[in-house]
Amino acid sequence: MAKTILFAAAFLILGALLGNGVERYTVSQHKHTRAVMNLAAFHSGRLSDAAKTGQCPTFVAERERLFRISDELLDAFPKAYAEDPEFHKRADALRTAIHPANGTGSDCGTAVADARKIDDACDDCHREYN
Repeated sequence: MAKTILFAAAFLILGALLGNGVERYTVSQHKHTRAVMNLAAFHSGRLSDAAKTGQCPTFVAERERLFRISDELLDAFPKAYAEDPEFHKRADALRTAIHPANGTGSDCGTAVADARKIDDACDDCHREYN
């Protein structure tokens, strides 16, 4: 009986160690992806806040930052972008929505609508791939 309990305890410890190792490996493989998504979410929030409060220079700056981050998004998901036509379409739609040339310029009258388009492009992808 003691041997059975000891044997079961050893397997539980071994299972816990292996599970922890697999988890740590998985997390380390997705550091870039998570970092890029967190950074994009941060700047998207700032962009939306700037649009709602009428802070045009901040809105323009955040839009430009998000556009630069969108290149990192493609680097974070190279296989999905190359092989999944739906992901490719949604990523391109996001880049189009974010692109500074499609934006407000010095007149921020459309900032709220532009922020909504950007948020919608993000939400479309997250609805499909979250």
